[in-house]
Amino acid sequence: MEIVITRCAHIFCRPCILRSLEERKKSGCPLCRQKLSSESDIFSPPPQPETDTAELSSASEKPLSSKVSALIKCLDESRDQNPGVKSVVFSQFRKLLCLLEEPLNAAGFKTLRLDGKMNAKQRANVIVQFQARESGCPTVLLASLRASSAGVNLTAASRLYFMEPWWNHAVEEQAMDRVHRIGQNQPVKIVRFIAQNSFEEKMLVLQERRKLLLKEPYGTERKGIGYLDLKFLLDS
Repeated sequence: MEIVITRCAHIFCRPCILRSLEERKKSGCPLCRQKLSSESDIFSPPPQPETDTAELSSASEKPLSSKVSALIKCLDESRDQNPGVKSVVFSQFRKLLCLLEEPLNAAGFKTLRLDGKMNAKQRANVIVQFQARESGCPTVLLASLRASSAGVNLTAASRLYFMEPWWNHAVEEQAMDRVHRIGQNQPVKIVRFIAQNSFEEKMLVLQERRKLLLKEPYGTERKGIGYLDLKFLLDS
């Protein structure tokens, strides 16, 4: 399936959106009704090669990034306080989750990974392993933000780490609710890693704007990211 993104920041498969535009009398996005032309307003994402063993090996030889170093430091401190403490590391990038496995294992942490490429049975198996309380069980779950933001119970953990911000604060809050929910009997600590003077700081500003919008009379959460939001994020 060929995935494309429209100028209004919605994602479709190419045959579906082209067929929809041809069938409609007024060509517009099926989700937001913004006017679209058949080709000039539809873009293909750049190819993203799969992470293979060779790539992971070469990455392991490089110095750790500041975020990864900070994550390992936080995990070490939590382990020193309580050797059995369990943590969930959230990221929206599957490749980052794959790259985190080796340095965390090298630091002595047993890890599991939960991402969108797993089927329902595989996900359920990972959750059962992580929720287990026996000695020697994995203590760190590397979880995709979107794949784990709903319908997942992770109350065995009491530490959450967000490797990067997501433009929609509600998605992050749903992920937090996987841990901070009925059945949780420990204080929950949440850490967000934000690179100073970077694009990520603008993401935090955007989150706050959307929160304020919801507080206004008749405020509603927008389903997608709008043109003005994109312009704000991309302007230097």
